[in-house]
Amino acid sequence: MIPVLVTKGFSALQRHYAVLQALALEEDEIPEMKDETLPDEEGLARQESTPFYFLSGLSSLHWKRPGVVRALEEFKTSVYGENYDEESEQGVGKPTEASKKRKAHAEFATKECENYDWGELADTGKLKDLTVVELKYYLTAHNLPVSGKKEALISRILTHMGK
Repeated sequence: MIPVLVTKGFSALQRHYAVLQALALEEDEIPEMKDETLPDEEGLARQESTPFYFLSGLSSLHWKRPGVVRALEEFKTSVYGENYDEESEQGVGKPTEASKKRKAHAEFATKECENYDWGELADTGKLKDLTVVELKYYLTAHNLPVSGKKEALISRILTHMGK
């Protein structure tokens, strides 16, 4: 008899090997396979008597227990205090040093961008004569990606200008 590879969590693989075994042994019927990937609802219910709340995500399943949620809330209260507001701590409205630096860089690029006649440079084919830094002034001023080789930057500028 050929042993069936049983890998918990891979029900498709289990089924595949069961079919192979049935074909190899010329069996008429393919054995039923229990899907090991499904959660054991009865076993989970025995662990804690509180009810489950099922939340469906994009690609996974999440189980939440009221007891766990309550414990998390108690922990947050013990660490942060009664008047803690998570949304106010998210940094909304508080610029960081990095965001200040990005804003200053964008303002500088916009200012430098105004020193060039981009339409004329594009029409005469002189964009290739500019440095990568100069090309990035235009891209930064227009909120376009600044990554890539010089040819890609020129192409991006021409596409943005509609040329």
